[in-house]
Amino acid sequence: MNNGIQVFAGSIYKVGLIRYVDVPREASRKFGRGPHVPVIGTVEGVPVRTTLVSRGKGAFRMAIHGDIRKKLRVDCGAVVEVAIQLDEESREPVLPPVLVLALRHARKAQRRFRGLTTALRRQIVRYLTAVKSQEALERRVSRFVERWERENPVKRGKTRTPKKSSG
Repeated sequence: MNNGIQVFAGSIYKVGLIRYVDVPREASRKFGRGPHVPVIGTVEGVPVRTTLVSRGKGAFRMAIHGDIRKKLRVDCGAVVEVAIQLDEESREPVLPPVLVLALRHARKAQRRFRGLTTALRRQIVRYLTAVKSQEALERRVSRFVERWERENPVKRGKTRTPKKSSG
């Protein structure tokens, strides 16, 4: 795998609500195989940290997030210059000390939290820390950990028990 910078131009297109740029096959090969590849770089000089997703047959595409589109004032059809390289930095969220302490004393919640994907852990940390005061953070963490300690995770579609027939 080549960790060098790959530079290319691509036209922005839309799939559902998300805007993408295709990574050329030659550049895609430099990032190896797999469904997701973490990258850093720039789009028209604006810094970006994202994950390439497979578009099949060994090629990738890269989401062009709304904040970048707004800064550049571009949307579908615009051609942008992209420079990316493999991101070898950890994507793990930095846990607030109050969460670290709470999880240390709640083994079940800790196992459930560690069993999540990195992206879900980041979202939970973002939610927990989106408060204005330390007291609010402590309350939110406490409620979160208590709930995860007492609740059993339920798989969707398996919440009902079959009714017994009376015949």
